[in-house]
Amino acid sequence: MKGNDVTFADLWRSWVRQWRLIVSIFLLFVTVSAVVTLLTPREYSSQTQFFVSTANSGTISEVAQGSSFTQQQVATYADLVTAPIVLSPVIDDLGLDESPQELGERISVSIPPNTVLIDVVVTDNDPAAAAQLADSVGTEFAESVQELERLADGGPSPVKVTVVEPATTAAPSSPNPPLNIALGAVLGALVGLAVAVVRDLLNTRIRAEADVGRVTQLPTVGAIPFDADAERHPLVAHDSHGPRAEAFRTVRTNVQFLNADKKPRSLVLTSTLPGEGKSTTTANLALILAEAGATVCLIEGDLRRPRLLDYLGLENAAGLTDVLVDRADLLDVLQPYRNGLSVLGCGPIPPNPSEMLGSDAMRGLLERLEKEYDFVIVDAPPLLPVTDAAVLSTLVDGTLLVVGAGLVKRDQLQRALASLEKVGGNILGLVLNRLPVSGPDSYSYSYETYRPETEEAPNRRARHDRARQASRSTRRLPVAEQ
Repeated sequence: MKGNDVTFADLWRSWVRQWRLIVSIFLLFVTVSAVVTLLTPREYSSQTQFFVSTANSGTISEVAQGSSFTQQQVATYADLVTAPIVLSPVIDDLGLDESPQELGERISVSIPPNTVLIDVVVTDNDPAAAAQLADSVGTEFAESVQELERLADGGPSPVKVTVVEPATTAAPSSPNPPLNIALGAVLGALVGLAVAVVRDLLNTRIRAEADVGRVTQLPTVGAIPFDADAERHPLVAHDSHGPRAEAFRTVRTNVQFLNADKKPRSLVLTSTLPGEGKSTTTANLALILAEAGATVCLIEGDLRRPRLLDYLGLENAAGLTDVLVDRADLLDVLQPYRNGLSVLGCGPIPPNPSEMLGSDAMRGLLERLEKEYDFVIVDAPPLLPVTDAAVLSTLVDGTLLVVGAGLVKRDQLQRALASLEKVGGNILGLVLNRLPVSGPDSYSYSYETYRPETEEAPNRRARHDRARQASRSTRRLPVAEQ
């Protein structure tokens, strides 16, 4: 989906995402309709039918005239059924405690097309009272018509009202439980679907590649599935073939072919906000690149909240900041990891991170490393809180933006991209991270997942714990002014 166009696929994803809300609204409407049906007083209907005719001598001409007259007058007679002239005597005869207007609201009158028939339906909370009321209305109606149409000389009325269908035994007419519940179910489903779409459209968080497409046309170079175990074991095993490891291999392949004419040698990985998995993505990409035989230098460029060495289980007694202020030689602080991967930690936290990362010393360091390694990868801070990553993006061949699914909003991603474009950074693409493994936005992987146990894993975790303790004591050493 591009721009603001909404396709059926988008609607379907919205409904699947919000299925709990849809079911809740559906059940709510069904429940309310059932409760209202139970609480609504029952009403019973009794029906009677009248035939209106005129007296004649039997000639064909008189019969035709009488029939024409009756059809013209039958609508007027129908109005008399609910008139006070008919209902007032009914109220007196039955001893009802209501006005003719109130009683008329419980009586419906209809005329079948092209007939001289009048159908009358009377409703009441008591079935016996409904039938009795219909009989009484029929009697008074016939007498009222006779009285109104009586000849001036006192002769009998030429109009005759005959009851052709006596009042039937009253049957339940309202409420109608099946109909009410069915209407509640249909209305609940429609409201639930509509509310789900509106709520989903108002939710501007990035959850899938389709959401990214609303913000930018930049390519998505990889999609990393969410792994609940990633917090305890952030690095994928070098011999792993699970979904997460294969996703990083896809990122590696795409990075290598982003520009066929000039392969990017130096990369900055950053994110929009903290917590999107930027550092773990950087570390795993470097490991996967080294696994393929490339020489890689991984730099911890986050000089504010560094975590990269914690994930790798390495020490941070000295590092990048020491090299930039000429307090240490590069070869002395580079730490070999494995498979052609070398790591340069951040070193002591400086008071001026942005200035150090944008310095000529940093530019010269990157140029030197690009000559010695196939890839130089820098882990940079998030874009919105600080400008460090934007500054670094001007010193490298390209920038990859890690987007945490469900964490960053579209407008935040747009601002992050704008900050890179404003300084002229070369944005190579985006890496979607933490994609759900189920649901409409799920990451799918067709091969069986397995996690082989190796002897290296527990040893690496032990080394990681020892290094964490050692690095805490050296993490915030003062740095001399440049």
